[in-house]
Amino acid sequence: MAVFSPMTKSPGPCRYLVGTRKQNHQCRRDIGLPEAIKEARRLAVTHCEEQFRYDRWNCSIETRGKRNIFKKVYRETAFVHALTAAAITHAVARACAEGRMIKCQCASERKPEATRLAWRWGGCSDNVKHGKRVARNFLELQQPLDEDPISEMLRHDSEVGIQAISSAMTDRCKCHGVSGSCSMKTCWRRLGDFNTTAALLRTKYHLAIRKIPVNNKTTRRSAPREYRPKETIYDQLYYFETSPTFCSVTRGRRCLHPDNCATLCCGRGYTTKVIKTIEKCRCRFTNGRCCQVVCDYCEKYEDRYYCK
Repeated sequence: MAVFSPMTKSPGPCRYLVGTRKQNHQCRRDIGLPEAIKEARRLAVTHCEEQFRYDRWNCSIETRGKRNIFKKVYRETAFVHALTAAAITHAVARACAEGRMIKCQCASERKPEATRLAWRWGGCSDNVKHGKRVARNFLELQQPLDEDPISEMLRHDSEVGIQAISSAMTDRCKCHGVSGSCSMKTCWRRLGDFNTTAALLRTKYHLAIRKIPVNNKTTRRSAPREYRPKETIYDQLYYFETSPTFCSVTRGRRCLHPDNCATLCCGRGYTTKVIKTIEKCRCRFTNGRCCQVVCDYCEKYEDRYYCK
């Protein structure tokens, strides 16, 4: 919840969120971690909003009034936990490779069997292993599985996010040689854009499985006892409660087109605004010669739709 709340600088050692006693100790001990957490927060919020830009739920933690998605375990709750864990893993792994954290460094990768003799495995790989370890410690995921099923489920969903980071790893290579030749390559492992991970988790969000509780209450005080995850493969998101409509948080939202407005605006209708922009057009070379380009400026009109 702290990650998706408006960012305010905290007086504690974690700086950008109010941490627990254990988290504050970790931020105080690991130089560079507070900045990595700040970057993880930015990654999680911006990419979540981008993925759900034209959905009823656009990563708002509110459902209606003072209620929020953390009161119960909705599909959205599972996604937010997974995305936050993935963002921390990504931010820490990248910070290690860029030398912004003192307790880690570049990952020591094994040379792949597919590399040829002309390749040299080097460079500076993103330290995903350390990123996973820090994320688990910071989110306190390494706890015994004898707590309430809600805690166990959210811990599982967080692990799904951490494991999703590994699928975003790619090989990066740089050529070395005289006059631009590629007689030697230096290769390393690098995390892709975080949007790839966010898109993967959105797919898992749509494929999430609802676990039916024994009773109708899914609060911390009366947790259902049916869910006991035993699998060690973290590939599936789980949730307990059917999601609310989120209609109360869609007023004034921009929709993509009239068909999208019909769903997003919850039947309240929409307004159309004509937006005028000025952009360059009819660009050409001066007197037909290279290489000076001149352009005209054209008016462009675009219809934009907003929920009532």
